[in-house]
Amino acid sequence: MLRKEDVVLHFRSKIAAAYYDRLERMFFFNWNQSRYAVRITQSVKDYSKPVIMEEGNQIALVFKDRSVGQTLHIFDSAEDDAELIGVVMYERDSRERITIVHLALHERCRRIFKEEKINIAALVLDELFSIFKKIKGINRVRIYYINEEIRLKKEPLAVQVH
Repeated sequence: MLRKEDVVLHFRSKIAAAYYDRLERMFFFNWNQSRYAVRITQSVKDYSKPVIMEEGNQIALVFKDRSVGQTLHIFDSAEDDAELIGVVMYERDSRERITIVHLALHERCRRIFKEEKINIAALVLDELFSIFKKIKGINRVRIYYINEEIRLKKEPLAVQVH
């Protein structure tokens, strides 16, 4: 039985070219994305079309307009043979806000949720929010697919009294 504590997430901006087919299948041919088809189509108009770019022996899912956004590929460990489980594309669209434009998870993550009751999407978002909190000025995250905005709570600085 899988436990929430057993789920490890590791983020990379570029990945080995050997992941090309898996990335393509997960992002462009993922049945879980069908319920967001209208928003996905609109995102291409509002931002830019996602494409897989090859640079040497590495690839990255990027916005076709390279001036737009950033991408993090999500793995289940930091090991070289880690499983690609997702990808997130985001844009800092103001001084205070990041918009998560695309979040695609491997179709197996939905089965894990149904069978093991572990919400991988929620775990990914928690990790992303922790990362985004560290970016100076960012205090809100918008999730494009559901048009929801979340206010980030900054952790208070630890003060030591001597």
